[in-house]
Order: sequence, then C-alpha cells, then structure tokens
Amino acid sequence: MKKVWAFGKYVRLLLNNLIIRLLPARKMLPKKYYLSLCSIFKNEGKYLKEWLDFHLIVGFEHFYLYNNFSSDNYKKVLKPYIEKGLVTLTEWPHQHGQMGAYNDCVRRFKDESNWIAFMDLDEFAVPLKYDNVPAWLKNYEKFPCVLGFYKNFSSSGRMKEDEDKPIIEQFVVCSDFISPSMFLNTSWAGRIKKFTITHFCRFKFFNKVCPENPGFFCHWHKQPRKIDFQFNHYHSKSFDYYARKKIPGGDAFSAELRYSLDGFYQNEQKCGQTDYNAYRYLIKLKNFKLDDY
Repeated sequence: MKKVWAFGKYVRLLLNNLIIRLLPARKMLPKKYYLSLCSIFKNEGKYLKEWLDFHLIVGFEHFYLYNNFSSDNYKKVLKPYIEKGLVTLTEWPHQHGQMGAYNDCVRRFKDESNWIAFMDLDEFAVPLKYDNVPAWLKNYEKFPCVLGFYKNFSSSGRMKEDEDKPIIEQFVVCSDFISPSMFLNTSWAGRIKKFTITHFCRFKFFNKVCPENPGFFCHWHKQPRKIDFQFNHYHSKSFDYYARKKIPGGDAFSAELRYSLDGFYQNEQKCGQTDYNAYRYLIKLKNFKLDDY
C-alpha cells in the first residue's frame, strides 16, 4: 500500500513539473535582492558570524533574522552586518514562533527578494555542481520553489568544540540524505496556502512542488538522483553543546518537539559516512573580511 501511495505522489509531482514547464515563460522581475535567507534564532551569537559569512560567500545577499528570546551577545555580533545593510533584524517574542516568523517574512519582504530560503542557524546551504547558490537557482525561475535535501551531521566523536575552528571544519560525519527545505520563488507568494511544516509550504492548485528528485521526496526512490546542491544540518555539534544547550533550549516550532540524549545517540547511529563538500569554501571562510565585502 505504501508503494502505491508513493507512486501516486510521484506521478502527481511529475505532472506538476510538466505543467509548470509548459507555462508561458515570464522573466523574473529584478528586485532589491536576488537571493535572501530567513531564519529564527535563540542564543546563537557564538555561531552567527560563521553562518552569515559562509552564506555571503555562497551567494546570499540579505538575511531576514528573527530573534526569539535571545539573551546573549547577538546584537553585538549582528551590528556590523546591519550597518552594511546585510541583515534585517526583527524582534520576535513569540513562543514556538517559527511558522509565524516565516509567514511574516513572506508577507513583509516578498517584494524585496526574488528568492527566499528558510533555514536554521545550524543549517548550511552547500552548492555542489555550481560555485554559488544563485547560479543553481537560475535553472528554476519558472517554479514556485526549489527543494534541497539535508544530510544530518553528528558530533564526529567530539565531546567539546574546538573554539578556534569553524563548525564546518570540525563536523564531517553525517547521514544519508533526508528531508527537504525550500527556496521560495516570491513571485508565487500569493499562491501559498500556508507553511504547514518547517521549511516547506504547499501551493494553491499544485499543492506540493519538487522540480528535482521528486521520486526521493515522495519516498519512491531511496536516494536523490540529481545532486547539484545539499543542506548540511549540524544537528548536534559536540556532545557538550547538545546536552548543555539543545536539550534545555527546546524547539522553535512546537512544544511537542523536544530533544533528548536518546535523540542524540539515535542521530549518532545514523551517521556513518563523511562529507567534506563544505570544505570547498573553508579557506574563503577563514579569509573572509566583512569590510572587504
């Protein structure tokens, strides 16, 4: 029965892709930014600089950040990025406000950016076939969205982080590909039904849209067939970080989603391969100077 269900979903996604490809071509209107990133965060000041610099390197032009009850030094870290016009900061004092933040971002900023990605501070967008993310997205300007798929990264056996090394350098042990996250083509923003789960929404008429790897998305294929891009999800970082911050901090999406030591060990068991694709940008990251950007 699951196979029949998966095949039906696969056929529907293929049909959606065919319909969209047959639609009359329309030029993507220029906006203030071609590619932006939306994220909600809490007490991630320690990691903000690496995350922002990395995504500037791979082609993101602007960041819509939603602060969710942070009490650390996030303002100090973000100040130079805000002064350069790279970050729009919104204070978002809403418990489990992730979906609300995403919807607010689309409503307020859809006319500023052609594409908006939706990611967390422990997630990194890593182009594979292309040098940067915009070059990859140019292939999909007719589509309401593009999905990239995640690999979860484990602690790589580290009890504590090395304060002198970037996150992408320290953690390289990972899982196979798992769930997707979305880049929204904002010209379709008026056709969104709503965000129903993190990083993904449904559209009027088409419902779900997946231009590449629809078979993997609906569980018809066991692995993606075309790998031009991936998300690195640094799910746990070190054991110390997971136990000290992630478990007590909870989840921004729902009160029902909690982290536990069992969850940490389960993720460790799923991670049995290494992935160094983010190393393509490691030297650029270490040499990055915001003043030169």
